[in-house]
Formats: sequence, structure tokens, C-alpha cells
Amino acid sequence: MSHLASIDIRIDSLPALKNACAELGLTFVENQRTHEWFGQFMDDYHGTDAAYRNGIDPKTYGTCLHAIRVPGCKYEIGVVNHPSGQGLTLVYDFWGPGQRIVEAVGKGCEKLKQFYGLHRGILEAKAKGWITQRKTCANGSIKLQILNV
Repeated sequence: MSHLASIDIRIDSLPALKNACAELGLTFVENQRTHEWFGQFMDDYHGTDAAYRNGIDPKTYGTCLHAIRVPGCKYEIGVVNHPSGQGLTLVYDFWGPGQRIVEAVGKGCEKLKQFYGLHRGILEAKAKGWITQRKTCANGSIKLQILNV
């Protein structure tokens, strides 16, 4: 069963993505050109997040620019060109062994998206010479405070 989903995100900072992966215990593999998934497009998943429904050609499934490894998981997250031609996005197979990806970073990679946004903000603030402080709230959200000193 192939259930390749694309993530609703446009990545424009590889350093922020790498930092997010490191904080979450994921391994970012730069320039890895294939990612592990079921291995064959079966045309058996048609959810709104199905990669083919979001501009990813099934002929390119399994190929990527970089990959993200999740500990204890055979499948990987692929970092691919965004269909718009601007930036990058993420794809992953959530079926079978891919459930470990969902357990690690949430459905739709929500936790990875959250930490990417956090690290993107931190890097942008530091580039401007600003100071950042973060606080994890009781509900799991993260508050990033940016101070211009």
C-alpha cells in the first residue's frame, strides 16, 4: 500500500529545518536523493493530503533532494521541491512502517512544522542581532519572544 502524503508547508530555510530535526531527534541527510517508502505507487490513497493531489508527480515518488530519518522507522521523510517552484516541501508514506513517522512528529508532521517555524524565527532574529527566548506552554505550544536590543 502506498500512502504518500505531502505536507502543507513551504520550506525556505534548510538551516532551520536541520535545527528542527536535531531538536526532535531526527536525522537530516543532506543530498540523499531517494527516501524510503512503500516503493511503488498503487493509486490506493486519495485523501486531501495525497501527494499527487497536491502537485507531486507519482513518477517522482521516492526521489528527493534530502531525506529525514526517524529513529526506529524504515520509511523516511523526503524533502522535495515545492510544486509551486518556490522552496521545498515534505512527503512521507504514513502506512505500515510509516506509522512510526506519525508517532514521532504527528499527523501531517505537525510537530516538525512547529519546530521548523520556531527555528526559522530564531535564525531570522539572530541574523538581525536580536535576542530570543522561548517558553513551552502547558498545551504544548511554544511561545517565542524576540527582543530588539
